Amino acid sequence: MTKLLAAVSSAKPREKSGARTTARYQFQINASILKMLDLHQTGNDYRAVFDHFDDLMVFDKAAQPENVDFYQIKSQNSRSKGSWSLKDMIAKDGSGPPPVTFLGRLHHHMGAFGQMVTKLGFMSNVGFKLKLADGNLTTDDHQKVSSADLHSDEIATLKDAVAKDAIRAPAVDGSSLFVFERTDLGISNQETFMRGRLLEFAHARGGTDPVPVMSLYDTLRGNVLTKTGVTQEFTTVDEFNDRKTLCRADVEAMFSRATSRGRFHESWGIIQPDLIAAGMTPLQALALYNRCLRYTKARSLGEPGAIGFQEVATDAILAHQAEIDACNSISEIAQRLEKWVPTGYEHRAGAIYVESFEAIK
Repeated sequence: MTKLLAAVSSAKPREKSGARTTARYQFQINASILKMLDLHQTGNDYRAVFDHFDDLMVFDKAAQPENVDFYQIKSQNSRSKGSWSLKDMIAKDGSGPPPVTFLGRLHHHMGAFGQMVTKLGFMSNVGFKLKLADGNLTTDDHQKVSSADLHSDEIATLKDAVAKDAIRAPAVDGSSLFVFERTDLGISNQETFMRGRLLEFAHARGGTDPVPVMSLYDTLRGNVLTKTGVTQEFTTVDEFNDRKTLCRADVEAMFSRATSRGRFHESWGIIQPDLIAAGMTPLQALALYNRCLRYTKARSLGEPGAIGFQEVATDAILAHQAEIDACNSISEIAQRLEKWVPTGYEHRAGAIYVESFEAIK
């Protein structure tokens, strides 16, 4: 943890190399979500860090991590650019001080994290053309290729390249930790692909209730997009975890919220009579419903105001769980949240009732 605190405290916000197109930026977001889902389904703990040290960084534990993996996520049009060769990945793609190559940047993390590093991953939507130990070249059938699979000539070239692309060679050599991975996610039709993957994810969890896949995707994408967009220096690990990361427990909570959000709309026929019984007119209840829709949409898109309100409301609910459980209606819970969550958030009225509904166990 001392090493992590030192690295977090000293790390500067990543500089962006030019403007990123929407499709390519979304590719990084979606590829990060896919990797996180894969990790989640193993049943192991993890903490994913978005666009800070690298495109994606994954600790093996949410707290007190012992190991860490790094990923660079690169998309390209397969029609204009074929498979990635080692030459492509060690070619300079920027000016200034080292590291300026893709693999050099990955290997650079060895300096800060040393023996904590267990993987230096290069992920793309197109395949790789690398020389294997038996002398053959990889094809698109090779979904994942590690350093151990490479020919000694490739390893020698890789070692030489990352050594030259460094101001000072790190104490720990990470040449054996590279993994080259092709993802099935493409640049186009990303949303369709992600819906299918999330449906598989939901089915693998079991259960018979229908899962609102789009709601789950919006929640994940909104949170990752928000955390990716944060560019600041951090002075504490807690602040870093809160602003730039998601862990296994966070994803579980998102799944629960996404499921609850579907139930909120489906349960409106039950909720509305409760509101009217509490003194609302039918027109007022309808207006409130529209505000609820605006809040759930803002929250799913990761709008900072909505995410901030959600965090404050969740903290308040957890701090007063016994009092919440004693309430007999959503209106009663909402009255308490009105007192516990002072905020100027623009969709506050709808947000109060959505969070009140989702507080019901």
